[in-house]
Amino acid sequence: MSSLVICTIGAVVLFSVSLCFTKANTRYAMPNFLNMKMGMAKHSPRNKEYLCLTICGYRKEGMSEDAYREHMVNVSAPMTKDLMVKYGIRRWTQIHNQNATRALMAELFDPQMCRLADFDCFSQVVFDNVEDYKRMKQDPWYKKHLMHDHEMFADTKRSMMTIGWIKEFVVDGKAV
Repeated sequence: MSSLVICTIGAVVLFSVSLCFTKANTRYAMPNFLNMKMGMAKHSPRNKEYLCLTICGYRKEGMSEDAYREHMVNVSAPMTKDLMVKYGIRRWTQIHNQNATRALMAELFDPQMCRLADFDCFSQVVFDNVEDYKRMKQDPWYKKHLMHDHEMFADTKRSMMTIGWIKEFVVDGKAV
């Protein structure tokens, strides 16, 4: 589906992620291989492969970059992080793609990589299996306090997401 861009970076975790594809108000169920419980490799924790939900987000129309970042970092994140820990989420990051940092891309462009992603933020949620994330979204506290928070700052019609396996090649400055 062309609207699902494979990003290696992500946006706001508070989106009501239903793990369904959406196109023109029509919902498509995820393929069966994603609906079943994901088995994991039986390796040491460092070699274990994890799933990463990547959300590529846009801020709500009329909201400044600073207000968007402020809400995500100082309102949404504090309300969300302990609940994520409760449900086994391994890692959660936000990458704020503001005009000042986008300008640095001019130093990195080359003939192969020259298109700038215009998302306002990328958020990545790392977990063992989809069930962990789904259970978190069913928590009564999530439903009461977090479910609609994204409407306060996010343009949910333009934001996108994807999911994939993480494979590390360099960790802490060392090839693995």
